[in-house]
Amino acid sequence: MVFLVSCGSDYSNMPSEDEEEVINNEVTVKADIILTIDANDGVEINPEIFGVNNDWRQVTDVSFSKFTNTLNSINSKLIRYPGGWESEFYNWDTNTTPNWNNTPSVPGASVETLKNNINNYSIVIPTAEAMDKTLGSVQYNMALENLKATAEKAITKSTIGNGIVEIGNEWWLQHAGGVTRPQKLEKYTNIAMNLAEFINNNFPNRTFKLLVNGDYTIPAEFSTMKSLFTKAYNQIDGVALHTYVGYQSSTHNMASLEQKIKDCANNFNPNKNFIYLSEWMPSRDYNGRALYMQAANIIPDIIQIYARSGANAAAYWPPINSSIPGLGITNWNHSLVYPVGQIIGELSDSYKGKSLKVTSNKFHVAAALNDSETMVLFITGGNESFAKVGIDITGFEVGSIKSVKRFLPSNYSETNRAEPYVEQVSEAILNPNNQVVVSINQESKYQIYKIILKKK
Repeated sequence: MVFLVSCGSDYSNMPSEDEEEVINNEVTVKADIILTIDANDGVEINPEIFGVNNDWRQVTDVSFSKFTNTLNSINSKLIRYPGGWESEFYNWDTNTTPNWNNTPSVPGASVETLKNNINNYSIVIPTAEAMDKTLGSVQYNMALENLKATAEKAITKSTIGNGIVEIGNEWWLQHAGGVTRPQKLEKYTNIAMNLAEFINNNFPNRTFKLLVNGDYTIPAEFSTMKSLFTKAYNQIDGVALHTYVGYQSSTHNMASLEQKIKDCANNFNPNKNFIYLSEWMPSRDYNGRALYMQAANIIPDIIQIYARSGANAAAYWPPINSSIPGLGITNWNHSLVYPVGQIIGELSDSYKGKSLKVTSNKFHVAAALNDSETMVLFITGGNESFAKVGIDITGFEVGSIKSVKRFLPSNYSETNRAEPYVEQVSEAILNPNNQVVVSINQESKYQIYKIILKKK
């Protein structure tokens, strides 16, 4: 039989006679592009990959509750606190950021405000004070003692519990007193292992994960870091990575992202390889300046890769659109959710269970097996021309198409417009050869389809 789900769509993508063929005496629809899904190859999806960074500079203490309400509306599972760069300067006693050149006129959320509004969060403890000193100098040793005191205060005041503690915000990649990169790595490793030893001694019954931070594009550096860890090596539970990524980059490319994530974790410790992608986004520079709905089209592919890599948690950056216009989740007063936030919300709500192995062909698909009877697909059109996209599925015999939704740019001629995307019910066809066919990018480019399938 040929199944058709038509849920009030404002157009028809039923085939014309010259777009049909006969298979085993049954009419089916020719697909222009074929994508594949293997339901026999699944990896458990960790819900905490749907986290978001705080932005202490832009989200004030007073507005934090509204900010978290907005994040709750998109099913955010985790908040990283205090955020990124501010973490290296944050004073846990005064809720200020002394010596930070981006200090706002109005303070961001205090740790008390954080705990009053959020149940699940991660924190960053600083390294900058020692990173800027000469390794082994009196000044370095004094700075290291100050960092230990700050770490203890941050862990105690945050009551982090079963959360995540990152050692540094990739500060060693940016600043280290003007030394070479190998010297930066050596200095950061020395700080990290001393802090890890101190934390273990002062919190022997800890349940939080303690992570080192590094550059995901050079997994070999985690092997070097491992060799430099002369103490407290087993106190580190895994790695924190900032996976800014895109389709148009030789260093930060999507094609090698999954393998690089795995390699970073396993190069440091294959037996304790917790993975936290603590800052990530589809970078404008690596994606042809994709913004708003254009950028939202990249998100399902990234999440698919994160899940397949075994990532335990992730936190999107930036939360506020004015930080990086076109890529933020919300506007400045948290009253509007932009396309990136919208699609993250859809994924967090539906992309559950097991992430399935997929292959793409111009168009992209992310697929999850929610349970033994239910599969969800997110198909992205991106910048491709209109095509009928066929999805070949092995290991899951489709009995019916439960629902089809599509997400469209608010303006077909301006797909990078600063507006939320439009949601519509739509349709797809199930062929007798177990192939799901859907028409994508018919009215405009950058369409996203969400299809829920039920097993026969």
